[in-house]
Amino acid sequence: MVSPSPVLSPAIVAFAAVSQGAAAAVPTGGDGFTPVTELPSSHHYRSGLVVGLSLGATLGGASGYPNNSSDIGNEADYSASGFMLGASESIFLMGALSDYVSFGFMFNHGLFRNPSFYSNNDGVGFRVEGYPLVALGPRWQGLAAFAQFGLGTGDLVSKPPNLPEANGTQSFGGAGVFYEWSVGVMRSGAHIGIGPSLEYDAVWSQPYESHGLVGSLRLAFYSGQ
Repeated sequence: MVSPSPVLSPAIVAFAAVSQGAAAAVPTGGDGFTPVTELPSSHHYRSGLVVGLSLGATLGGASGYPNNSSDIGNEADYSASGFMLGASESIFLMGALSDYVSFGFMFNHGLFRNPSFYSNNDGVGFRVEGYPLVALGPRWQGLAAFAQFGLGTGDLVSKPPNLPEANGTQSFGGAGVFYEWSVGVMRSGAHIGIGPSLEYDAVWSQPYESHGLVGSLRLAFYSGQ
């Protein structure tokens, strides 16, 4: 049998020592690793389709011109409501992408008035809800922020006769926060989420704009998996 050359022997010994050290450094048990079956689920609190609505009271106002190029910018044709009180409702259909995010479609309608004016506003488009504190546990998983955006239209009508009306169609946007408690939870994950919501909504276009602060009750059904 041919023995290793004196030059290669130290290199072979060094390589064997490094290989043994590397093998000893690789964990072979559960220390430092979480088994896949014990990883947190991305749908522990929310899953499936989300069908919901919110109903609430609005403090808002509207202003603008008739939707006519010859009237826009003419002070004689400008109307402003001041503060008005009213009601607002939203319906939405979304998918719970994870415990942290839901996304889908929405429709919003608001009606408010005062002794001199009344205003109707509608918005249709997209809604996204985010739950940033899910990792902190059950007490915080229901706290969320949301945004709505899409096409908006509205009008401002004067109750006294012979005053200019304002109207326009262009954009709708809204943002807010809410908290939901889960009730009626089933093994499939289906349940109802209910809680208070506070949001700011706006419709704006070149001749018309409206703004409203809405406090409402939000109710949503999660279909589960």
